[in-house]
Amino acid sequence: MDTYAIIDVESYARDMRDSAAKFMNPEHQDKNEDLDSYITIKQVISLLYEKCGGFDDNNRPLLNEDINEDIFICISDWMFGIGLSRLASENLVECAWDDEQNTMVFWAPQKED
Repeated sequence: MDTYAIIDVESYARDMRDSAAKFMNPEHQDKNEDLDSYITIKQVISLLYEKCGGFDDNNRPLLNEDINEDIFICISDWMFGIGLSRLASENLVECAWDDEQNTMVFWAPQKED
């Protein structure tokens, strides 16, 4: 598997975040939404440094396709989690911790008659 160095970390982070937003919503328009309110570029860069396979002689993070995919999934999950949290805070979805599944579960609230 090929390994490559990320030369422009900020552009990589911005492109990965935009790609995750478009994956979650194909009609996403960069200029119409504040993605920083979901995950900042600084947070994406932190994920990059955490997940990378090391650094080259110029201190550039090294990636391969598996690491790149892992970073993309982490960004998508992060943004999805923020979206769910916002829906829950507005009482548009209900949520609770499920001990058996060891995860948070969400469901549509029951409408009162």
